[in-house]
Amino acid sequence: MRIWVAAYLAALVTLLGLALAGGAVLYDNRGPSDAIEAAASGHEYSLTSWELRHFPGKWLYKMGGFLSGRSPGDPDADLRRYFELTERIGAQEQASASGGGAQDLTAERAQLENRAEDIIEGRITRLLEDQGLALRPPLFSDLGLVFPPVDFEFDSPPRVLAVSPRDRIHLDASFLLSPGLDLQTVTSIEQEAEAARLPRRYPHGVSALVVNTGGVATYPSVVSDLASYQSLIDTVIHEWLHQYLAFFPLGSSYFKDSETRTLNESVANLGGQALAGLYFQRYGTLSPIPTPAPVSPSPAGAQTGGRQPGFDFGQEMRALRVRVEELLNGGKTAEAEALMEQKRQEFAQHGVFIRRLNQAYFAFHGSYADTPASIDPIGPKLETLLQRAGSPGAFVRLAAGLSSAAELDALLAKLGL
Repeated sequence: MRIWVAAYLAALVTLLGLALAGGAVLYDNRGPSDAIEAAASGHEYSLTSWELRHFPGKWLYKMGGFLSGRSPGDPDADLRRYFELTERIGAQEQASASGGGAQDLTAERAQLENRAEDIIEGRITRLLEDQGLALRPPLFSDLGLVFPPVDFEFDSPPRVLAVSPRDRIHLDASFLLSPGLDLQTVTSIEQEAEAARLPRRYPHGVSALVVNTGGVATYPSVVSDLASYQSLIDTVIHEWLHQYLAFFPLGSSYFKDSETRTLNESVANLGGQALAGLYFQRYGTLSPIPTPAPVSPSPAGAQTGGRQPGFDFGQEMRALRVRVEELLNGGKTAEAEALMEQKRQEFAQHGVFIRRLNQAYFAFHGSYADTPASIDPIGPKLETLLQRAGSPGAFVRLAAGLSSAAELDALLAKLGL
């Protein structure tokens, strides 16, 4: 047993290294030039520092609970209290409130944090086991362990500086940024990146956008500490799927090109949403459900307020994406940018608020082929696969073996879809 435990711990350390390496490849200085990367200089998010702060503490907490026989208590009551505190803290931060009350709320929530994480991790693990998503590596095939273990940390997730050429929509570079940047700093970073002159690579310049993230698949995953219970479960499963898929062709080919990245992100999106639905069917929604504070954007990068009846944001956004592509393909870059700004203002009138709508917006959010920002046929094809797979777990297992859109087409044909 000791050698199995040692091997298991070694596998966790390996996973930690993979998370750091993957983040370094995806969000690092692979950018087009020092001039653009310099825009993020001084505001970088350190994956290494984050891992060193959080990876040991989580597993020490788990070992401590196992050795001490920590009382389980009432999991629903503990979760309900944690997210009630989260709602109140988020509301105060949104209103720029300060004072002893906020500090007291934060201190009480901190005492519940490890407990809430542990409950959610355990519930998701049982769900994944039932869906046949327990990865059974050598030495552990008889133990029925879910691998990688579900592990996340509440924290402020990093932002991302996304960069696209102005004359086409393509995510050409992305850099992790610190989460606590104010609007003035964000605007300055975007302006500096767009002011870079790189005529050889970008004769028409670049489009830049600083976007929020709901989470990042480090190990443990980092997820927003101001997320609602519902969005949190979706995000935790989404990020775990990225870690799981890393051991299959779909994950190992993530960095091959934009097509495989879109496949990976879309599978994680669709699979995560479907699995989250099963989670709430099994465990409920902690009624009464706290109303989340409006502190982070929706998956499509837009904040929704009082949306007017009869307004179909998804349809409008997809139509805009098609028209923008047509204009850019025709060399009408300025006209495309003017149209995006015009539509951004129209969306705001209908209750959908987007801070900046540009090529970088579509490049970043278009990686998720099931969202309104994308017109990639991969999205509908994966939705068809999910509907016919029989279960979310079966969908993930089928998709895990893919590494290209052509292979997705072949799989659908094989299934008669």
